[in-house]
Amino acid sequence: MSYLLGAVLNSLYSALEQAKPFTGVEAIKAYKAAHSTLLGGQGIRNITIHEKHVGIDHSGYIPPQGDAVNFDLRKTPRLVQEERSASKGVALHIGATHYIEYEGKLTDVTELCFQQFYELRAFLISCGVVTQQGAQADSPASGVPAA
Repeated sequence: MSYLLGAVLNSLYSALEQAKPFTGVEAIKAYKAAHSTLLGGQGIRNITIHEKHVGIDHSGYIPPQGDAVNFDLRKTPRLVQEERSASKGVALHIGATHYIEYEGKLTDVTELCFQQFYELRAFLISCGVVTQQGAQADSPASGVPAA
């Protein structure tokens, strides 16, 4: 799982590097500073890419607090859709969730990666780097990535 987290964080970092000619170096520095826990010189990306794998040791189900529900069902998986059309019912199996110590608390790695993607996308849109149609619809508020 550390390899996948490293790949996602490295891709976010690379996107920022590629955006420098469009946004200016100072805007990128400011963005990285605001996200220094992940993207800074002593951040999780740097550690897992250049030094050692970060600990994603808390694998499995951790009960939500209170009456919170933590299903990650942004979009119905294709296999579930196929099963629905082929049978009269669907058995939904939820797998393990992976967590990382982030800013003093256990954080769902998948949710953290989605959050960072959408924050970077919003930054790039605000700088005029991302201008394609549908970019605004592809947001965490919509719950489903644009097709």
